[in-house]
Amino acid sequence: MSKLSEKQESLLKEERVGRLATISKDNSIHIVPVCYVYDGESILIGTDLHSRKIFNIKRNKNVSIVIDRYVEDWSKLKGLMIQGEAFILESGEEFNKARKLLYEKYPQYKQQAPIEEGESAIIKISIKRVIAWDSGYWIG
Repeated sequence: MSKLSEKQESLLKEERVGRLATISKDNSIHIVPVCYVYDGESILIGTDLHSRKIFNIKRNKNVSIVIDRYVEDWSKLKGLMIQGEAFILESGEEFNKARKLLYEKYPQYKQQAPIEEGESAIIKISIKRVIAWDSGYWIG
């Protein structure tokens, strides 16, 4: 796992949407916006058990996620591109803990898109490499 700085962890905790890239069967890149939570070690993403993301990860565990903050003043842009290995959680204690964290960050999940065993999965991304930028300059 790559160690994150305090600023990088802060950005991960504050931002609400990332863009997850997985590799499709034909080796094309599949990119989708996702709601995520950072638990201090991994990035966790709820999704439908039969989503394209899950299908792709079952074939190839290598993923990337971009989390960034856009502002009109480009001198204040910042973001992270995280490369990692994805694992699929479908049930159990780790699934329940991750679901609780997602529900805490996104209260609307519970009512509008419940994460349920047998219907949903949680993608757990183990962080391998972090590329960061702040104020327009790459810092990692």
